[in-house]
Amino acid sequence: MKQIKTLILAAMVCFAYSATAQYSQLGKKNEFMLKVEAGYAPFMGNVGEAGDNGYNIDKFHNAGNLNVMAGLNISQDWFLGGGAGFCYYFNTKQESAESLMGANVFVDMDFRPIWKAIMGLDYQPTSITWAPMVGTRLGGSMLFGDNVLFTPMAEVYGGVNWYYWYHIHGMRNMTRNWHSFYLTIGVAYMQQAVFLPIRLGWRW
Repeated sequence: MKQIKTLILAAMVCFAYSATAQYSQLGKKNEFMLKVEAGYAPFMGNVGEAGDNGYNIDKFHNAGNLNVMAGLNISQDWFLGGGAGFCYYFNTKQESAESLMGANVFVDMDFRPIWKAIMGLDYQPTSITWAPMVGTRLGGSMLFGDNVLFTPMAEVYGGVNWYYWYHIHGMRNMTRNWHSFYLTIGVAYMQQAVFLPIRLGWRW
């Protein structure tokens, strides 16, 4: 009888350990995340009032940019962090349009609904490799020249993520299944102009 109780107790301990390990593997996690992205943003138009020298950017400059962000990956689905980026404004169709350089600093938040829930318990479907994405950014934009011009910056965007880490490793390493490449398109305001940014990024 004593041996049976010992076996039952050992089985219960093993079951509890297995359940804990599984919850640790599949449950919600908050982890540090980095994002880097390169983009091209066609010029859409000017907004607001022109100053004494016209708009800050008024010769149909398109923008190329490189952004780096750091923050928290929250419960697999959310990202909240801060970032900085370099901007290069140019127009290849007008010889009189001088190229300009600038920088942005911003708060970035995005949402990627990759988890589902059953009876209050989160789980990761084994078929998920792609997921939609929406996000927003708020911050400031600086334009460098004889004087530094500063304006607010705002952006909304949407896109898609490819979870390459999960695609390669599957259920064997769920703690890194948010590693992905992503493609977004959005609408951004900065330097008295509206742009249509298209970006390719990497999160890890």
